Amino acid sequence: MKSTVFASLFLSIAAVSAVPIIDGNLATRELQASEVVVVNGNKTEILTEAALHEFYKAEGILMEKPAIDEEWLNFVPEPVNETAAELSARQIRCSPTSSFVIDKEQRFVDWDVQMSPVTLGAGSGILVRVESGWTVSNAVAVSAGIDSKWLKDKLTASFGVSYTRTWTSVTSFSHQTTIAAGFRGVFISQPWTNRKYGRTFQGCPGSMVQTGTFMADSHEEGSYDNARWVSGQITACIKRYGPKQVGTRMTRCNGSGEFR
Repeated sequence: MKSTVFASLFLSIAAVSAVPIIDGNLATRELQASEVVVVNGNKTEILTEAALHEFYKAEGILMEKPAIDEEWLNFVPEPVNETAAELSARQIRCSPTSSFVIDKEQRFVDWDVQMSPVTLGAGSGILVRVESGWTVSNAVAVSAGIDSKWLKDKLTASFGVSYTRTWTSVTSFSHQTTIAAGFRGVFISQPWTNRKYGRTFQGCPGSMVQTGTFMADSHEEGSYDNARWVSGQITACIKRYGPKQVGTRMTRCNGSGEFR
C-alpha cells in the first residue's frame, strides 16, 4: 500500500512540471539549470527542483542528511557479575538466543555520490556525462563487540534488503550537461536513504540482555537508462572556478567532503 501511495503521489506532483524521458533521448537532451533526473524504481523523469521539493515535503522525506547519532553507536554493555558456575547453570536452563529491535527510522536525501570526473568549463562550454565505475552501497555500523555479518543476515531476513548490496554506474548512463567557462562541475546522484537505529539482545527468553546498538542504511533499487542504479535524484553539481580555486579539489554541493 505504501509503495502504491508513494508512486501515485510522485506522478501527481511530477505531472505539473515533469519532462518524460524517452528511450534513446538521454544523450541528446541536456539537463538544464534547476532540473533533476528522478529515478523512482523503474520510473525516470526530469523534474524542476521546486516540484521535487514539493514531492519530498508531501512524502515526509528529509531534504538534508541527518547527523549520525554517534552516542548511540558508542554503547558499552554493562559487565555481567557472574561466576563461571552461575553462567554454566543459567545456560543449561535455556537455549540462549540473539535478537534485535528497531527503535528509530529516518528517510532522507543523501549526500552527493560522484558519477563522473570533475570537468573544467572552457570556451562556449564543455559537455560532461555520467561515466562507469562509480558506486553506492548499503551499509551497517555497529557498536563494539557486535558481529556485523550476523546482524546483516538478520536484517536481510527481516526486511528483504541486502545490506551487502553495491550498485555501480555504467557507461549507458548517458545524460549530459554543459559546464561553462569559469566553472567546474560533476554529475552526482543523491540516493534516497532509509536509516534504521536499533539494539541487539542476547540471553534466555524473559531475561534478554542488551549487547549492542547499530545503524543500518539502505537504498532502493532503481532503473536508469536501461541499467540498475539506486532510486533518488541525479543532477550536476556546478561551482565557480577562478584563481582562488586553482589547485584545490571541488567540494560537494550537498554534504561535506571533496570529489575525486
